[in-house]
Amino acid sequence: MTPRVYFYCCPEADNLQDDIIILAEGLQALGVPYYASDNYWLRSATPGDYLFKATPDVRPDDCDIVVIPYTWFNWVRLNQPVIRREFPAGLFKAGRRYQTVYMDTNDGLRTVSWEPAFRQFDLILRTKFNRRAWAPANLRPWVLGLSNRMLRMTAGAAPFAARRPAVLVNFGASHHYPHTARLRAQAVFEPVLRSWLAVDATRDDLTVPPADPYDRLMWEQTNHRHSRSYYERLKQTQACACFCGDLIPPMPWRNPGQYLVGGNKARLKFAAFRALSRLDPRPDRIVQWDSWRFWEALAAGCLTFNLDLERYGAQLPVMPEKDRHYLGVNLESPATVRERWHDDAAGLARIAAAGQAWAWEHYTPAPMAARLLRQLGHEPPSLPDARPPAA
Repeated sequence: MTPRVYFYCCPEADNLQDDIIILAEGLQALGVPYYASDNYWLRSATPGDYLFKATPDVRPDDCDIVVIPYTWFNWVRLNQPVIRREFPAGLFKAGRRYQTVYMDTNDGLRTVSWEPAFRQFDLILRTKFNRRAWAPANLRPWVLGLSNRMLRMTAGAAPFAARRPAVLVNFGASHHYPHTARLRAQAVFEPVLRSWLAVDATRDDLTVPPADPYDRLMWEQTNHRHSRSYYERLKQTQACACFCGDLIPPMPWRNPGQYLVGGNKARLKFAAFRALSRLDPRPDRIVQWDSWRFWEALAAGCLTFNLDLERYGAQLPVMPEKDRHYLGVNLESPATVRERWHDDAAGLARIAAAGQAWAWEHYTPAPMAARLLRQLGHEPPSLPDARPPAA
């Protein structure tokens, strides 16, 4: 029988819960019924056009799967106290017939999911997973993926050959602290890029409300991340740099969090493990590597530059292949990418197209929702066509 899915939604309009948005859009595409604790995510300016509609007549006990977004336990707001809700009453009660899922897209390495109480979840879907760092047994690799909003905004891109031979290097909607992977790439790989392609470092002023009603609504609901001009640049530019996250030493496997949080003591430990890593033949590890920029660039058909995800330990449910779906950079030999691909325009166009098709096949809403159902032992309905529209 088709499973029924219940979502706990945080009711605040500015509490972005993109993790469950993509799942609900996928379930809708699959024809799988879902229900919600609150109204959330307006799809248009039409009053009441919510993706999640409160269903007081349907409770978790009436469903087979119960899903909780990451901000339920960790809603971080700039210059405001973090909001952490309690577990919903009776969520883990004895004799429950439903399976429980937590969407862990939190920043950092060790998150709330490491706390003992979270071992009660049947499944925790963890973005930014690294296979070379220990994680609790009920965590599984996941990604941010592509929502219908992102697919709408990246549709209609120009053919690759007709785009500007340039690369976007403009991390606008980002954290208020530097990413070490981005700083390293800026230092050693950006000079390689500049000798190869024109660099477009344009940044939008994300504090200015858009005039278009749809864009204004999306801007408000995404905490000012939505920018039509950014998407238009993606669709008119051949390449995009998507470096994100922190590079940490290759050891220890069990608890690298000891040198990521904790002030001066943690910094001393980091320096000690960094010194020891000189004797370790393994490369660094990348944590907090997942980014919306990576998925948006792929969806727009850009040639996507990122770290060599396999080399640095990033783990996705379905891995992309370096030099087939994206150009993966080894920061120890950054010029290798240019040497291999500089004179192969047809190869670059092929990679851009393959990356777009790969992202559509595996990480648009329907395949992501189907993957969730399979991980919980449910056979999903047949997937709809997941091919990107022709340019």
